[in-house]
This record gives sequence, C-alpha cells and structure tokens, in this order.
Amino acid sequence: MNILESILQQMSGISQSQKKILVILFSTILLVYGKVNFTNLSRYSSLSEKTYRRHFLKKFNFSEFHQCFIKKALNSEQTIIAAIDCSFIKKKWQKD
Repeated sequence: MNILESILQQMSGISQSQKKILVILFSTILLVYGKVNFTNLSRYSSLSEKTYRRHFLKKFNFSEFHQCFIKKALNSEQTIIAAIDCSFIKKKWQKD
C-alpha cells in the first residue's frame, strides 16, 4: 500500500469507489501531457470522462487530505516552511 492509499484509508466519509477514483486521478495527473481536464484525464486512464465528471461533483476534504499527507511525508522534528505563489497579481506592465 502506498502513501496515498494509506491516507485515504484514514480519512472518514470516503467510499471505496471514491478512494479508487482518487488513486487513479492523482496518478493520472502525473501522466497527462498538456492541460489537466476531464477529456485528457480519460485519454490517459481507464476511466471515462463521464466518470470523472460524476465524481468531481462529490465532496472531498482536501484540507484533511493535505494535513494527513504532510504528517506522513515529513518528519515531525523537521522545520516546515510554507510558500505562496503570488503570480495571480497583475504586474505594472499588464493591461486590464
């Protein structure tokens, strides 16, 4: 069992089918060439575009997932630094 599957097992309120879809989704995102959309996801995986659309309507607690992932991936004795990318702020030379 890899780290992703073990984190999803710990999280509550996730069905077995949703866990399966999420494992496929996260591994497929790493393989997709170009934009990550439902069409490309279905092209690079065994799931259909309709399946991705249906499962994206379901709620998923990403904050709990990220917390569990950080706890598993990092040693608690290490210093953790967070960074934010502010590239969404318009530059002086960009027009509205």
